[in-house]
Amino acid sequence: MSCSQRNRWSKNKAVWIRFSCVWQYWRFKMRLQIKTLSPVHIGNGEKYNGLAYIANRENVLLYDSNKIMENLTTQQKQRFMLWLEQNIGEIERLETQKRKERDEEEKRKINQTLRDAQKKLSLKEFIENSIRDTTTKNKFNNNFLYSVKAETKIFSNVDIDCFTKQNNKSYIPGTEIKGGIRTAVAYHLLQDEGHWRYFKKELENFGNNYRKELQQISGQKGRWVNDVKKKLTNEMGKIEDTLQNKLFRVIDKNDAKYDLLKLLHIGDTELIASINCLFVSNFEVTGISRGFPLFQELCKKDTVFTCQGFKLENNKTILDKLGFTHEQKWVVSDIKNLLQCCYEFTDRLLYEEIGYFSKLNKPKIVSILQYIMQQNIPTSPIIRIGKNEGYLSLTIGLLVKDKDKDLYNNVFCHATKNTSYSGNFLKTRRIVNLSNNEQDTLGWVKLIIEN
Repeated sequence: MSCSQRNRWSKNKAVWIRFSCVWQYWRFKMRLQIKTLSPVHIGNGEKYNGLAYIANRENVLLYDSNKIMENLTTQQKQRFMLWLEQNIGEIERLETQKRKERDEEEKRKINQTLRDAQKKLSLKEFIENSIRDTTTKNKFNNNFLYSVKAETKIFSNVDIDCFTKQNNKSYIPGTEIKGGIRTAVAYHLLQDEGHWRYFKKELENFGNNYRKELQQISGQKGRWVNDVKKKLTNEMGKIEDTLQNKLFRVIDKNDAKYDLLKLLHIGDTELIASINCLFVSNFEVTGISRGFPLFQELCKKDTVFTCQGFKLENNKTILDKLGFTHEQKWVVSDIKNLLQCCYEFTDRLLYEEIGYFSKLNKPKIVSILQYIMQQNIPTSPIIRIGKNEGYLSLTIGLLVKDKDKDLYNNVFCHATKNTSYSGNFLKTRRIVNLSNNEQDTLGWVKLIIEN
């Protein structure tokens, strides 16, 4: 190596070291915090049944099979297993009888008996009616996996949707946060006239191809309507998938490796003891005439989670080589642009939510939403996460309603899972019930970036 080459190499090395130090500084110093502004439910697909918990006036105590066996004597274990076998056998017998019964009146009677049998299959039922030993009862009150507050009365046999946990500690998956951001970015990219013209044409073609079905199901209910809507929803889903690829991927490269948000890395949050952040309550669904209580583990308002990794790979050379469009590159060229997308979408969504609950005469919910709107700022925006809170169709529905109300009322709203009512954007909403007859909305979290 010549002297000039060595000097040039030394200079380049010095520049690289300085760049590497700066990059490492930002890599480790920039972090993402998630603050809940309302109760949030992040499900893991599992449920606690009546054999997994004991609910009292204030708390829900959770158990697994090991904890249950630890609390029972040898004789009580045998009694418990026999009790389980008898009750499960009775439930299976009634389910078989119900399937075979052709008379509707008899089937209703069997169904009521079946519900009564299912209610008896709970840990609380067994302890109260089969265990007289106070020592054992005290063990159950003191030896459990974890406990959470009960905001409303919890029946001893209802299913409770589980919050995402690891080793019985709660966290928010990075994919959940990224999904909320993705929804907002989709809304931004759909503002592009080229994308809107493409999607509008697809909707118009859909309307022409399924004109008869769309006219038949407007405002209708029933099994036949569900069958038609299932077909329409599946077909609309194909259009949405194609649109999503068009929005997020490189032209002519339908490959996840070329997805725009592959460049955004968000790790799972740290674990928080469930007793410190969770509670159990039921929620109601507005806009339907009948309903039944649905219970969930929910994260408390004002809980702060910290993501264990947060990075945006936005090297200009890489973006150019991958072939992203100018608008796509703008989104990921700076973290501020991603935050701006979240701010704009949430501002529009909150405006819609406030209007909806104002019409329902829910002033307390409106007040909560107005406060959340005040917290939504471009540098620290709000996103909505959790079950049923971040679907891409939500984004598309808002945009179609804003751009072309006739297209929304006559086509798009009928190709969704809910009853087809023109005018309202999403006829139903979920509200969580709290103590003292209070209620709250669901799923709102604030993104806080710290350097």
